[in-house]
Amino acid sequence: MTEEELRDRLMRRPGMSHLTAVQAEDLLLEAADVVRDHVGWHLWPSREETITVDARGGTTVPLPTLHLTDLTSVATARGEEWVDVEGVAWSEGGWLLRHGCWPDGPRSVRASIVHGYAGPPGAVPSVLIGLAARTATAPAGVSSEQSGGESLSYATAAASDYAGGPGLLSPAEMRVLDRYRIGAAP
Repeated sequence: MTEEELRDRLMRRPGMSHLTAVQAEDLLLEAADVVRDHVGWHLWPSREETITVDARGGTTVPLPTLHLTDLTSVATARGEEWVDVEGVAWSEGGWLLRHGCWPDGPRSVRASIVHGYAGPPGAVPSVLIGLAARTATAPAGVSSEQSGGESLSYATAAASDYAGGPGLLSPAEMRVLDRYRIGAAP
């Protein structure tokens, strides 16, 4: 799904017709930041980058991605120099594999990779739109209103964490995103 399609879908939701295109895009960018923080990597769009990671010896090195589409080069640190490594296999899940051992140490493997999805994968667009819509409809600093004998109280972020308040993921949204989440490093 393209950014324009996401924006248009958000603006078609009930109660969102007042948004300008720029406001909708800003809300979706904020939602994307929350999603990326949760999963631990950029997720989309696909991009080429060179990353340096820690290695612990052994035959595998994990990269901070769960959708690796190309590996263009790998080098290991030898003192202050980088030495190219040939014959490295890789998995779409972000693992580098080799016969023999990787070095053991911080910042000891450098890889030039292409990774990430072209657009938000699976049900991620629905998470983005839901999060953006909740943020757009959140009352700014108002927790209750009273007029005459009637009163209305709004859920605050602290009270609505479970349901996914403004700027917060709900448990259901977290479950959707968990399939794209990188495990915590030990």
